[in-house]
Amino acid sequence: MFRKIFQLLFVVLLWMTATVASAYDFKSGSLCYTIVSKSERTVEVAYANARHANKVVVPSEVNYDGKKWRVVGLGPDAFYDSVKLTELVLPSSIKYIAGGALERCHELKQIKLPSGVTLRTYALRNSGITSIRVPGNVKWGSRHIGQLSNLPKVTSILLEEGIESVPDAAFQFDANLEYLTLPTSLRHIGRYAFVGCSALTRLDIPVGVRTIGRLVDFGDCALKEIHVHWQDPIQIAGNTFPKDTYMNAVLYVPRGSKGNYRASVGWCRFKNIEEET
Repeated sequence: MFRKIFQLLFVVLLWMTATVASAYDFKSGSLCYTIVSKSERTVEVAYANARHANKVVVPSEVNYDGKKWRVVGLGPDAFYDSVKLTELVLPSSIKYIAGGALERCHELKQIKLPSGVTLRTYALRNSGITSIRVPGNVKWGSRHIGQLSNLPKVTSILLEEGIESVPDAAFQFDANLEYLTLPTSLRHIGRYAFVGCSALTRLDIPVGVRTIGRLVDFGDCALKEIHVHWQDPIQIAGNTFPKDTYMNAVLYVPRGSKGNYRASVGWCRFKNIEEET
């Protein structure tokens, strides 16, 4: 009986080893890489043997098979469970960060995102990031959802000038997010952007915003102040904000525009509307 169990475990171990081994094409230093394009000689970080590393510097190029390959991305779960990682340096060659790339990197408090990087769905989820600046030329993944969501320790997010859109569920379940800075370049806020943001009490919506999706559908919402800057309010749905927000939060509007908001569907539901002094 025990012999059969041992044999079964041995087979499973061999299978797991083969699976991990086949998950990347080559290794250089502590990082394993998968080839993205042979013709362009590009690779992504597929796996990081960095469980006990405090700092990892991702190179812009690596040598393999007598050739130089450009490192263009962090693959799915690339640094998964690097529990002691406190510093990750990314080169400017990095063009995308895939979902779960930094998952369970609990000690990684900050990261500098390369210019023009594409954040794919749940790119930074379950990492230890506490504050982050997002470059103005950031790109969102094709599904446009949750790129900055599920960050359990984040308290501050700053979107730099140049960003025009906030994806659906962008900050979903960032339960400790207190400070959110949106740029004047912003034109669109996606649906469910603040689901589960139970610590976010103040929202300042830039005057350039033209469309706002339904902001809360489930999860906590603690908004106490909402500041807007249109003299004539943009159109929003009557259920854009949750009932508690309409009843308890204060909507701050430009001087002389209170009557316009009282006459506007979606905004008129706010019980407390005050003009900025």
